[in-house]
Amino acid sequence: MENKLKKIMVVDDEDDLIFLLQILLEQKGFKVNAFTDPLLALQSFEAGIYDLAILDIKLPSLSGFDLYERIKRIDDFVKVCFFTASDHEDFKTQKYSRLRKKDIIIRKPISNEELLKKVDEAINTIQ
Repeated sequence: MENKLKKIMVVDDEDDLIFLLQILLEQKGFKVNAFTDPLLALQSFEAGIYDLAILDIKLPSLSGFDLYERIKRIDDFVKVCFFTASDHEDFKTQKYSRLRKKDIIIRKPISNEELLKKVDEAINTIQ
């Protein structure tokens, strides 16, 4: 049985981090499309293309949560991880309480091994 290549969209405004994430994920066999501009990421997003979106929360012009809401309107099946240096307890209140329990928050900084573990966890979560 053929194993389908998993596709991941990564959106973060830090060029160095995007570069490192792309290399790390591609070395593990994922196909990665990386964006530093959330509006460009949104324009490029199509239903059924990505298995996972990794979104930084603090982005210029459109927050990670706003981007999340917009891509979920396009493809409600895409799985999402949020990338942040902030305390994730803040996200359980206000508008962030609408996040699904299966949406994972990845706290920066994180080791490569832990990041890959979180990505595998997110991709293998049952819808």
